[in-house]
Amino acid sequence: MDRYKTPESARRLATVMLASGALGRPMIGSPGIPPDRVKILSDAFDATMKDPDFLADLDKRQFDLDPVPAVELEKIVKDALQQTPETIARMKKLLGE
Repeated sequence: MDRYKTPESARRLATVMLASGALGRPMIGSPGIPPDRVKILSDAFDATMKDPDFLADLDKRQFDLDPVPAVELEKIVKDALQQTPETIARMKKLLGE
């Protein structure tokens, strides 16, 4: 978008439109999980994604995996949810609402 000098309004719309694809199949929890537990779960997930035995098993089964760290998932969601009323209106128009 920088290359084509895309206006901020179009960037915001793209952020919302592309968020679901960027999220993939996230592991989520219910609201109210204490921050220390979220950190434990996030650290465990990140460690699993680097575990040599886990990665070897993925290769053996010919599974593709492109994990996104929790910090990045959180940023994607926050960016998608923090939109102007104009962006929401454009989104609705594009979706035929």
